Amino acid sequence: MARSAELPVGSQNMNKEAQISALADFIAEVERLNAATRQAEDRQIYDMYLSRVAIILAKVIRDESIGDDIASMERLFGNTWLKDEQSYRKAYSTWDRFKGLLTQSLHGMTVNERLFHLGLFDQFDNAIARGDKAQLRAILFKCFLEEDNIESIINKYLKKE
Repeated sequence: MARSAELPVGSQNMNKEAQISALADFIAEVERLNAATRQAEDRQIYDMYLSRVAIILAKVIRDESIGDDIASMERLFGNTWLKDEQSYRKAYSTWDRFKGLLTQSLHGMTVNERLFHLGLFDQFDNAIARGDKAQLRAILFKCFLEEDNIESIINKYLKKE
């Protein structure tokens, strides 16, 4: 696919810088929370957050796809809970700032552009070829689409003939 599916260079670079800054803020906040915690079991969770976000940061810097990494980080937040609920909210709030910037960069893009930008195009094509509705739903969810849009796209590509 042609690189024209990406954001204009100036807009992309500005958003990339903001995304890197947001990821750096997340790392700093998690490090601060980790240093302040008195809950030994929370330290392992903080380490998991930091290791996952390090991969995302590296990929953002290198302009590599992060669609699967964002979903992985979301699953991690959904499947872990810090003993200190306020710390969990602070950590997730800083993560959510990054996600907001990412979503903002996708706003106004077509589905194909989102798939390309997030590095999910091949997965999408493979799911269509297999007729895998669950996989298509998961991929389109990673593109930050609304449920009604996801359903109509699935229906369009998996028509019963």
